Amino acid sequence: MKNRRNSEAKAHNIISSILRLFLTPCLRFTASLLLILFFTCPASAEDFANISADHLEYLSQSNTYIARGSVKITFKDASLSADEVRLDGNTYDAVAVGNVTYQDSEALITAGRIELNLKTKVGTIYESDIFYKKNNFYLHSGEIRKTGEKTFFLDKATVTTCDTESPAWHISAKDISVAQHEKITGWHGVFNIKNTPVLYTPYFWVPLLRERQTGLIFPSFGYSSTRGYYYKQGFFWAIKENQDATVYLDYYGQKGFGEGLDYRYILTPESNGELWMYHVRDKQPTRSLTEIKSYHNQKFPYNISGYLKVHAVNEDDYYETMDSTSSGRFGLSSWHPTRFGIASEERLQKYLESDMQISKQYYNGRIYLLARGRQSLEGSSSEIPQSLPEIGFILNTRSKRFFSYNMAFRAVNFWEKEGQGGMRFDIHPNLYFSYGRLLNITQRIGMRETVYFLNEPDKYEDRFSYDLGTALTTRFFKRYSSFVHIVEPFLEYAYTPAVNQNDIPVFDSTDSISKTNNLNYSFSNIFTGFASSGLEAKFIISQSYDFLDGDEPFTPLLAEGNLSSERTNFSINASYDVYDTTITETIASVRFNGKKGFVGLAKNYRRSTGLDQFTAEAGINSPVKIYEKSFPVSLSGKLWYDMNGNGVQQLDINSVYTSQCWGLIVSFTRKPDEYQVFFGFQIRGIGTAGMGYPNMPIVFSDPSGKSLSVDPYSSGGYKGPSF
Repeated sequence: MKNRRNSEAKAHNIISSILRLFLTPCLRFTASLLLILFFTCPASAEDFANISADHLEYLSQSNTYIARGSVKITFKDASLSADEVRLDGNTYDAVAVGNVTYQDSEALITAGRIELNLKTKVGTIYESDIFYKKNNFYLHSGEIRKTGEKTFFLDKATVTTCDTESPAWHISAKDISVAQHEKITGWHGVFNIKNTPVLYTPYFWVPLLRERQTGLIFPSFGYSSTRGYYYKQGFFWAIKENQDATVYLDYYGQKGFGEGLDYRYILTPESNGELWMYHVRDKQPTRSLTEIKSYHNQKFPYNISGYLKVHAVNEDDYYETMDSTSSGRFGLSSWHPTRFGIASEERLQKYLESDMQISKQYYNGRIYLLARGRQSLEGSSSEIPQSLPEIGFILNTRSKRFFSYNMAFRAVNFWEKEGQGGMRFDIHPNLYFSYGRLLNITQRIGMRETVYFLNEPDKYEDRFSYDLGTALTTRFFKRYSSFVHIVEPFLEYAYTPAVNQNDIPVFDSTDSISKTNNLNYSFSNIFTGFASSGLEAKFIISQSYDFLDGDEPFTPLLAEGNLSSERTNFSINASYDVYDTTITETIASVRFNGKKGFVGLAKNYRRSTGLDQFTAEAGINSPVKIYEKSFPVSLSGKLWYDMNGNGVQQLDINSVYTSQCWGLIVSFTRKPDEYQVFFGFQIRGIGTAGMGYPNMPIVFSDPSGKSLSVDPYSSGGYKGPSF
């Protein structure tokens, strides 16, 4: 009896060793290759496994340990069950046979048989099905051989994320070799829809070193009515953890070949940058088109920082011809571009701006050195003033009891290729007196001296001006049981005398000072604190009385309103001419959100420019019910319509079909001079393949990861102007 208990104890200990060395696998999945790896995780000597079986025995003659009949071994959050588990004490060969099932928090494995040598750590899983819970991956392999401590071989394998026995898609491959944390290689990879092969590669190699990995980005294909059929291909190079580069080779049927480079780097969280260059040889007409975008943020000692931003093209119609060639490719924070809608608004810009600035921050303000250049997209830039350079000193507002003051000083050298340039010195101090809490009165006096040293012809000009202001403000509020009502009246008198500016050139807004003698007033109503419904409401009316305009002293009445809740959002900004009794400007929108969808309307009207645009949008959330049947489809659309007779300015229609393991995306965009179509096929856990959307890569598995170690757009990120 004693010997039997000793035998069972030995069997218990040996089987515990099996679990520690092999049966506590950590599974990992590489989406690029569709393979789950299991490998041995170390366990401490104190770890203990609970073992139960109908029969435990030790065969002394063969030095064999056997657990037979409903064997179940539990180790921490993992468990192994089988009909029989054997261990040869001489060779350390372990075998689990019959309905073998392993389960932990990450995976579920079923197999017909598991063999492992505890010393060499070499073994095989036969007829295995592995379910990886995190990404819903199902892997089936006839044989998984552990050929070394960190190497594996699979003769055949299929993978899918579909729960059904007959999956909508699966990927199969043969002769797969895995080197843990190094690489995966294999032959005859096939992507199948149902049982129909769709994509094939004779050989594949995937690195397993880190999230960002060197490799080809899956190409994109599509059609543009202005650029023809196109093909776009990228190659990503993970240089270091803080550096990477992507090289692009594109082809446009109506334009020709395009080449691009995107290089990104992060030196420190506050010192980082990016360089984008793109070139295309236009066949209609024959010419080269080039785009450059770059920025660099730099942090220096002694609280000195700087940034550089470059944005330039060699032809002013670059964006009219090519649209945005960098959309979805350039920008450390924009690697996931909006799938639907306008790809870029760069072609609507009038100017491109490049800047370089170095500044030193003080507690009371800052000093800076700035160089700024602008390029026109509407023609020649020869008559555009360029700030080369600008030096400035900003004194922040300082307060002492009832008084406060601030000041700004700027010296700018303006250069024009054709036209008048020169230097301008501008100093603008302000002094404030503020008194009262219930009723506050604030008086301000500002002085401004501007000096010009002009060339072509050479001359000296100066201008002195001052401005006065007095403001009265107060606030009333009342608390109700479910909300707070706030009323804020405001009254201000502002005066700026006339200034002789006839001989002063206009480089920017500093050179134009208007005579003012106004009484400005506004009245604000705010409702807040509706906790149950999340309702917030605000309504403001404002107007001015111009003492200089004897015929029509009252300016248009401005109204601003906003009402928002969890289900509704309404906003309006309107201008009403009290003399013509007409609305001169309106920007209004309303949107209703529900569980089943949304609908929205918007109006944009401006009498002075003739703009009169109407916008409508609507969407239906998945699932859509038709004749009591549910379909996992979401629909959305947006229409921009010109009310002056120009018709539809843009139309976007989008649809997404989503099943348990795959989805289909269809998008159509129509503009007056162009249309584009996008088809996308999403595979759960693998990625997205698509056709037609401009500049958006088709990705099964993007090897780049498109993510650097530090996000420079965090609090210590990019300080310069945005593109």
